[in-house]
Amino acid sequence: MSLKIKICGLSQPEHIIMSLRSGADMLGFIFASPSPRTLNPRFARENNFSDLANNVERIGVFVDPENSHLLRSIKAIDATMIQLHGYETPKRCSEIKEITGLPIIKAFGVGSKNDLEKTNNYFSSVDYFLFDSKPSNTPNAQKGGLNKAFEWNLLEECNLKNFFISGGLNIDNVIDAITQTKPMGIDVSSGVEKKPGVKDEKLIKDFIKTAQSFYKENYE
Repeated sequence: MSLKIKICGLSQPEHIIMSLRSGADMLGFIFASPSPRTLNPRFARENNFSDLANNVERIGVFVDPENSHLLRSIKAIDATMIQLHGYETPKRCSEIKEITGLPIIKAFGVGSKNDLEKTNNYFSSVDYFLFDSKPSNTPNAQKGGLNKAFEWNLLEECNLKNFFISGGLNIDNVIDAITQTKPMGIDVSSGVEKKPGVKDEKLIKDFIKTAQSFYKENYE
């Protein structure tokens, strides 16, 4: 099984093109605020994001979305998966899965082993997990794309196989992240940007090459 690499926070057509040229498996589009990478559904639709990215997984990223916003946004990119970064309960995750008919990735901020135990309640309602650095609990705080790593050793006793890791990943630490956590996939955003919200093709290409080469040599 190969390592899945997701480039997240794509807000311009050229971001999609450079990610695909670099070999990305999955593309993430953020339909939540606040974030320098927030994508307007209308902009995505008018600029044919779904056609540009039609050969890879297209993930719509949300934080406690209302149904109308959720449906409008996934239609704009013809999403193939949904990623939830808010306080969505297992029941709400199941509702979203039923409404959309799409697989669900549920994100968890990790600051202690107690945070990992929360996944136990979601086994029947989501398809994949994503472990990220823990965001602030203040109202309207940004939930992802924080450009900071969590303590990967907290995952050493994690028995899950269907998870991604995120949070502060870049070309300098991605090998350590893979070695310590052995995820099914990695999710990067700020680590392949030249400034917040602006992707850089060389950074994307180098990141993907480094991660894939290491994984193939050691785990395939």
